[in-house]
Amino acid sequence: ISGYARQLDDELAELELQITSTPGEELDGPRQNPIFDVFSGPEVYNPNVDPETAVNWPGALPGTKDVRLPKELSEAVSQAQFAADVLSKLKEEDGKFFVGEKEIAQRQVQNLQNVVDDATRVGLINDPLEYIAEKSRLQMLVDELTGQPEERIQDVVSNYKDLLLSENLIDLVKERLTNMAGRDLDARRRGDESLNEAHASERVILGNLVNQAQILLKEARALGAELEASQLEIVRQICQVAMDPAHKTEEETSNALTDAVRDMRPMFDDMFVAYLKYAIAEEEGRLARAGLLDDPEHNQWLFVLKIVQQGVYAELATGINRYIDHLWYVLRMETNRERRALLARLIDDLPTMDVRPFVQVVDNIVSALGDTARGDFDPALGDMTNKLLQLHRDVHELLPPDRIKLMSRDADEWAAQQKKKLMEQRKVTQQRLKAARETQEYDEEFTRRGETERMT
Repeated sequence: ISGYARQLDDELAELELQITSTPGEELDGPRQNPIFDVFSGPEVYNPNVDPETAVNWPGALPGTKDVRLPKELSEAVSQAQFAADVLSKLKEEDGKFFVGEKEIAQRQVQNLQNVVDDATRVGLINDPLEYIAEKSRLQMLVDELTGQPEERIQDVVSNYKDLLLSENLIDLVKERLTNMAGRDLDARRRGDESLNEAHASERVILGNLVNQAQILLKEARALGAELEASQLEIVRQICQVAMDPAHKTEEETSNALTDAVRDMRPMFDDMFVAYLKYAIAEEEGRLARAGLLDDPEHNQWLFVLKIVQQGVYAELATGINRYIDHLWYVLRMETNRERRALLARLIDDLPTMDVRPFVQVVDNIVSALGDTARGDFDPALGDMTNKLLQLHRDVHELLPPDRIKLMSRDADEWAAQQKKKLMEQRKVTQQRLKAARETQEYDEEFTRRGETERMT
């Protein structure tokens, strides 16, 4: 929700006004004033963004991104969208597949499905099947609420929270409203008023669902604020070590900071890494909208976050650089056959401890293509789109779940034993953070003791 919350909140507010508008209001023409968002600052000219060259700037308002994709990535997105569109129009009759009146061979259907599967798996396009499934669930929810008293709404909606927080909710509700408007127009031409009551009831239900979605969104954002506080505590502790006046030289500060970061390694999970990325993007966006991105009086916190991110990445990179080296060897091969053959040799020789991390690194690299397609990542990888998609496909074909489970069996047993120790260490680290917050001091002896225990 975090990356979509602001846009979802705006669209829900606009949709609520659309549903609850007074009869005949649509005849007054388009709204003269946009909906005011109290959380956003004034729009000003931003000298830090060159619209001619910028691919994207963090925090851009919805619809203002200037996304320019490399050729390979642009073609892959276009092909995936075309395949998804064809599959959505596909009909089966007597074991044959048709799009309109044109018959599509079963092999072609399978190829289209493979293209869509690859694209949705890495995030190039949204899953069309997910949209269809959520459309069916929305119909089920509307049917279930029809005839129910208003006090029953929350009880029923509690089973559909994921649907109400889905990115597809806005489009689904708008689609239903458009379809109702079309049926109303046809009925009015015929002089038929039989649909008025049913459509009025459905509009009330959709309005209630939008209200419930807004409530759930606020709850999610409140929970996100609590989680953010815990992540900021880790950042605060790192900064406190760096600012400790007991360190007289840069070398002493560097050594103390290195020890602290290593001791806090259990805290650097996927959630913390994702939070750093989110916090930097939010801060850059806030400064960019105000035209203060290069103002040293206002961008200090941004640089603090970036420095912390670089240090965390450097600590985590020690464990994945060798996987990346292996992958570069594969990607430098000329042909698809050569790349797959070398990848197969590497996978056959993977130690048990490296199997799952290797697959995770591949998934993370390839998923960056989806972020790039949305304008949220540097487009440099876009020129390798076809190679990366093949890499992702080959890895999962050569390492199906059963083989992963078999090859990583010893590592999984070891991980199960280490998990208890890790949770204990994480608890101790949290206690140290709490003690440091209360005493405003950093326990160097505790840090060295934790490092010694980890090494032994």
